[in-house]
Order: sequence, then C-alpha cells, then structure tokens
Amino acid sequence: MKKALKKIIVNILLVSMPIISSCQNKQIIKYGVEVVETEAKDAIAFSFEKDIDTKPRSKVVTKKDRDFQVAEKIKELVAKRTRKAKKIKGIYLPAYVVGNEERFNPIFENIKKSCINAIVVDVKDEIGRITFRMDNDFVKSKKTIEPQIKDIDAIVKLCKDNDIYLIARVSSFLDNYITKLDSTLAVHRKDGKYYRDNTGYYWLNPYNEEVKKYLVEIGKGCAKAGFDEVQYDYFRFSADAGMRYVVFSEEETKNRTKIDMITELAQDIYLELIPENIFVSIDVFGSIMNSYKDQNSIGQEYQTLLKHSDYLCPMVYPSHYANKTFNLDIPDLYPYEAIKNALETSKNTIEKTYDNFAHYGQVRPWLQGFTAIWLPEHKSYDVNEYKEQIRAVEEAGIEEWLVWQQGGVYKWDAFMD
Repeated sequence: MKKALKKIIVNILLVSMPIISSCQNKQIIKYGVEVVETEAKDAIAFSFEKDIDTKPRSKVVTKKDRDFQVAEKIKELVAKRTRKAKKIKGIYLPAYVVGNEERFNPIFENIKKSCINAIVVDVKDEIGRITFRMDNDFVKSKKTIEPQIKDIDAIVKLCKDNDIYLIARVSSFLDNYITKLDSTLAVHRKDGKYYRDNTGYYWLNPYNEEVKKYLVEIGKGCAKAGFDEVQYDYFRFSADAGMRYVVFSEEETKNRTKIDMITELAQDIYLELIPENIFVSIDVFGSIMNSYKDQNSIGQEYQTLLKHSDYLCPMVYPSHYANKTFNLDIPDLYPYEAIKNALETSKNTIEKTYDNFAHYGQVRPWLQGFTAIWLPEHKSYDVNEYKEQIRAVEEAGIEEWLVWQQGGVYKWDAFMD
C-alpha cells in the first residue's frame, strides 16, 4: 500500500513540475538529456531517499555525435589548407638511394622522362632511424637522427623545380631504435621482456601518449622540411603470432580495443597535421577490406581510417593474397585480375558504410614492383605485369597509384607510355 502511494505521489510531482516551474518563472529540469543549473531550494524532491542532484550536467555525447563533431572539424581544417592536391603516380625509393647522387641522379632522369610524378622516401625507416637532420626539438631529443640524406633542402628543391610530389614515409610502430633508448615506449611481453616479431624487430606501443607525440612531431618536421605528404606505414599492431604473449595494462588501454586505439591515433594525428599544410596518408593491409578477423588483430578498420586521412593506401600486392583468394588459384600469377578484384572489394566495403556527413580521403593503392621469389609458384614481374596492374587500377576508376620495390629498382619501360 505504501509503495503504491509513493508511486502515485511521484507521478503527480513529475507531471506538475513544469507547471510549478513555469509559475515560479524558473528553468525546467530536462531529465534524460541534460540537467541545467538550478538552486537547491527550487529543486523538487521526487525521491523519498534524496533530493534531486542540482549539480550542472552537460549533454550526453554519443559516439555518433562525437564522430560527427570530428568529421566537421576535419572538413573545416581541410577547407583552410592552401596546399593543392595532385593526381600522382609514384615509386618508393630508400633513403640511402636518394642520399647517394650516383644512384639517385640516373633514377631522377628516368622520372623526368616517364609518367612518374611522385617519390616516396624513407624519413623514419623500419630500423627507426630519422634519415635527415630534422629541425624539430622533440625528435632531436630522442637521438634517433642518423642522416642518410645529407642535404634534404637540395632534394626538396630538386623535386619542386621539376614538379615532383615528395612523400615522407614513416615506419610508425615498427622500430628498433627508440625501444632501446626508452623502454617505456616499447611493447612488452607478460614476462616483462621486449616483444619482438618473427623477424626480430621491436614495436612501439600504440597506447603510449609519447609515441603518438613522436609520430606527430615527425610529421611536423616533414612539413617544415618541405615535403608534400607524410605517409604512415606500419600504422598498426604487430600481426605476428607472438603478440599472444604481449600484455597491455588497463591503465593505458582504458578499455579501448586495438581498432579503437588505431582509429583514435589516426584522428589525433590528422587533426594535428592538417594545419601544418601537409597531406596525410596511411598504408594498410589489403586483407582488412573484408576480413574482420584481420581488422581486430592489427587494429586497422578500412573505411574508418579513410575518414581520418587524405589518402588510404592498401597494399594490394597479388603475391600477398592467399591461394584461392578472389577465386584465383595463385593470385600472384594474375596481376590484373588480383588488383581488379581487390579494388572492387575496396569499393564495396566503402559503399556499405558510407556516411554523407563524414570526410573521406582517396584510395591510392600500392602495386607490386617486385618478383615474389619466396612463393613456390610465382610470376616474374616485368613491364607487362606492371602495366596489367596499372590497367586494373584505371579500370576501377582510380587515377593514382604507387609502386613498391624495396631497393628502388624498377622496370622503367612500363612508365614511359
């Protein structure tokens, strides 16, 4: 009986509150959305245990609201950027090649005679070396600068004078230098030892705030040096099976999954670098386009990272796909078909989750410029194989591409048409 009476009284009070508030010319308290500031004496006791909490409350912000706010901020910043985008066709060159005139000059002469109008060069390589004397105090403090390019100003000027777009490649979390210099930044195993992947490389911890700052400051250093774009490679958690021995503390993860963390990093880095007037790109595995298992394992969510970069660069090398992928017995033997199917998958993945309010970058694929000699059955990638991949990209409606060959040795005849 008492419970029923209490319920009736509560209902009467809740219904009468707006009327009472109106009569007293006071603000109405809006439950479920926000609580506006009010004096305790004006609050109506609707609970028999305690008074209404009269402390100011802010509106509850959902993930959708937050994503919308980030998208609006990104679009606002992008609109203010004065640097113009350019349709590029590029190649990768190691820093030690760019820094060696005898090797670099003949390559640059080929570039000027071909359709290539962009160079991707290591600024932070897989070892962790910063490859030129970067003018950034935070980066300098890490003592990782080991110049392979002695005169970066001359390289930048040469590229600008010849209308060549210059991209700084940053090996983000794969790093053999900084882990030795500052153990707090490295990924560790449960037993406290450094984590090393199956190639013997160390990895930086994506959950660490100082690691994020390091990547941001490298990007700013690239912008100051005159690069057109900074490209974050290895922007993920390690995919090696040894990760099962790694532990991240609750204090650092704050209940964030790997996808949450990599997405948050992409957002923060992008928001920091757009005002620096430099473009930002992210390299991703081709397999994450339609594999939730791979996405969760390494933290890369394809369509989400596209929202937090100017360019998303999937590595769609035919040799990197498992046999039977795309109904191809051995994808490496079918460069045109493998690339065509991969980019069709990319298009379908984006369309499924397309959001009209979000900012979207462009897809710019990495193509295979090497022969996968480690495969039992493989194809020699020569001029025709280059052209077949490029044809697949163009037929997919994509106007930009990059070609990877680890040593910077290319089949130039493929680029002369």
